[in-house]
Amino acid sequence: MPVRLVVADDWRPSLMTERWLLELEKEGLLRHRTSLSSPEWIAAPADHREPQPPKGYVVSFAKFHRHGMGSPPSRLMRALCLHYGVELQQFSPNAITVAAVFAAVCEGYLGMMPHWELWLHLYRGELFNAPTGTTGVRKPMWAGCLNLVLKTGKSERPREYIPVGLSTTHASWDSQWFYLRNDDDLLPAYTGRLIMERPENWTYDIVQAHQSRLDPLLDAMKKLCLEGLTAALVLSVVHHRRVLPLMSRPLRMDEMGPGVSSRDLEACRMSNEASADDEVAARVRAAIAGDFKPEHVNGFPMRPDAGSIDLVCSLLVHSFDSGILSTPFLSLPLFSAGTD
Repeated sequence: MPVRLVVADDWRPSLMTERWLLELEKEGLLRHRTSLSSPEWIAAPADHREPQPPKGYVVSFAKFHRHGMGSPPSRLMRALCLHYGVELQQFSPNAITVAAVFAAVCEGYLGMMPHWELWLHLYRGELFNAPTGTTGVRKPMWAGCLNLVLKTGKSERPREYIPVGLSTTHASWDSQWFYLRNDDDLLPAYTGRLIMERPENWTYDIVQAHQSRLDPLLDAMKKLCLEGLTAALVLSVVHHRRVLPLMSRPLRMDEMGPGVSSRDLEACRMSNEASADDEVAARVRAAIAGDFKPEHVNGFPMRPDAGSIDLVCSLLVHSFDSGILSTPFLSLPLFSAGTD
């Protein structure tokens, strides 16, 4: 049935005060403010009934940072904005969770940078318009209109990715907006535009001729699934390590081990003190459906921690057997090196 769009609702005024943003900073989810003239974040003034970010700032939400968004943004986050043609506020909270989990799986378990062709193979973009109560009539959304959906949920394709049961409880998230400094203009500038229809490229897949190049990674992913890895376990390790997957960092997660300079480790971690398991479990439950328990925090260790699964050997054997000359860690990653 064709859908008719009507006028979008007004923005909900922001409830985010400086005190609440300081709490996010204290929790290690926002950077500490270091500049009076150009602070890392700004609470929206009371008279801003809709976003009016100063020059050099974008609109973000508290939920985004609780689910893995960081600043400055990682290259994966910037690539998602570019590929889908969206501004930061147009991601849904679940889309941020999906991207954060993917980045963490690639870095912490597969030992590589986020792999763009693997992303295109697994995910598509879906446009969300708000219901109006009338069949066939919906409203465009100022914020949260982009959902990222697993293609592997289709019945014709076997499960190729870890279980990701996303939370459906995000009450009032869109009234928790504030201004985030856009360092070096890495994110698209805020324009306040609406997306009225889904662009064709939101459903693009990997070029068929390149499909076989993903076989080693998909086999490794299936092994992780069989071993019991889930999105909830991934996020618990991320928060246990005090890392924001979608923030630019000097080290990948699998590189955060012995022998690394303390300066680089400090630049990766958002807090000097580890969060209690109860707090980590609460963050996981806010992003992933289910009753995640504190005793399961860090229950599926990432590389290079003790107890992590070493997939390097099997991946390399598969790559040479299939005629891939380079290691799968370096075959068509999103970017060639680093995490910035």
